[in-house]
Amino acid sequence: MSPRHLVPAAAGVGLFRLPAHADTARDISRDVLAADDGWAAYGTGITAGAAADDAHVYTVTDRTGLVRALDGGSDTPEIITIAGTIDADTDDSGRRLDCADYATGGYRLKDSLASAARQAERVRFTVGSHTTIVGLGRAVPKGASLQVRNADDVIVRNLGLRDAYAMLIGDSDTATGDRGRLRVTLHHDQFESVVQADLVKSWNGGAPHASGTLWGSSRTKSGGRCPVDLPALHNDYNSGSERDLTADAGRAPVLHGGIDSAAPADRAVARGAGAGRIR
Repeated sequence: MSPRHLVPAAAGVGLFRLPAHADTARDISRDVLAADDGWAAYGTGITAGAAADDAHVYTVTDRTGLVRALDGGSDTPEIITIAGTIDADTDDSGRRLDCADYATGGYRLKDSLASAARQAERVRFTVGSHTTIVGLGRAVPKGASLQVRNADDVIVRNLGLRDAYAMLIGDSDTATGDRGRLRVTLHHDQFESVVQADLVKSWNGGAPHASGTLWGSSRTKSGGRCPVDLPALHNDYNSGSERDLTADAGRAPVLHGGIDSAAPADRAVARGAGAGRIR
């Protein structure tokens, strides 16, 4: 899965700062989320690292720098600019790690699980509240797991996430502790090779808003001209483990600006999504 130009913002979520010599480009590092821009704007809204002082504005080029900037998930307002490709699966000197580096013994299940846990600890990064993470140019955190957990007021933007196997919002399909806590705005992202439950694992207490229920891309054989009744399609395949969807959610969403139908949205994402393409 490769989410590009990612802006989750919510019960927190990312940005950065261009170098001073790039005076022809717009500095997006202190941008905030618009007051009506999705569920993340609900309540106090999202300002992320906009209030960061100069001591908490970082440009990072490797795993060590990213760890230092994140400071274990500190809640101090900060802006982190990622420049280039950062490989999370490296040691402190930048050497690429392999299976032998994580091995804990033989081939028994408990050994495999222990090795996997050691690797997960290496590639997992905790993002604290009031943090903006932004890509400079074609920035790519490779194999990194950016975890926004028990945090609020975060923006992640203008990044290409490579070798990231899942982007989960929530803990599980049956989690109840997330209710009322998951407030996220996703904007003009491109997700590739998404499989079941990769994107939204749990969305308890939320309601989706869809406009232009047209599936398919203008670049596919269908030409983007295959209208689909999404509620009916969901209900046809519902095994009974979930409630059927209805055409009326019982309320009208209000926290949004203009909503593109599928074909214009497809063109906008193709034109503007991707690391280094914000103008």
